[in-house]
Amino acid sequence: MKRNSNYPKYVEAMHLLDEGRSINYVEKHLHIGRQHLKLLREHYLKGGDLALLQPQYKPQYGTEEKARILQEIEEKHLHLSEASIKYDVPYETLRGWYCAFRQSGKAGLMRKGSRQNMKKKRQLTETELDELEMLRKRNEYLEAENALLKKVKALVEEREARLRAIGQKPSKS
Repeated sequence: MKRNSNYPKYVEAMHLLDEGRSINYVEKHLHIGRQHLKLLREHYLKGGDLALLQPQYKPQYGTEEKARILQEIEEKHLHLSEASIKYDVPYETLRGWYCAFRQSGKAGLMRKGSRQNMKKKRQLTETELDELEMLRKRNEYLEAENALLKKVKALVEEREARLRAIGQKPSKS
């Protein structure tokens, strides 16, 4: 079981809040974001210190669930930070869903890597593979030629610098 490496810090934050410290104080003192603190507080109130021990894994929401959550946010005029705590979804994620939904509707809520969106890769024909191999070899040759020209240029510049150092003018050829 993977343990949350920030566990001591989170427990300290919850104990400071229990002592009556303000969320602003805890946020600045322990460098934990306000939204994250609120989320941690919810988990802490449900399960105590042990609820903070394991990292919280978020469920994967499908397009329909995302649309339902956003519809409820609009119907009930919930602020995104309130909805973030209610649905246990990070604020930034909700904001991204909201913007995508407003721009593209349900299509904007589809996961980018989902099977619905993936296109099959086209298989290359034998002639295309031959051409690709030929282009790779040509590219290698041109890179080697480029490296050689750079070396020649460096040698010429070095020779000219040596000649200038001893007072001779470099040749024009």
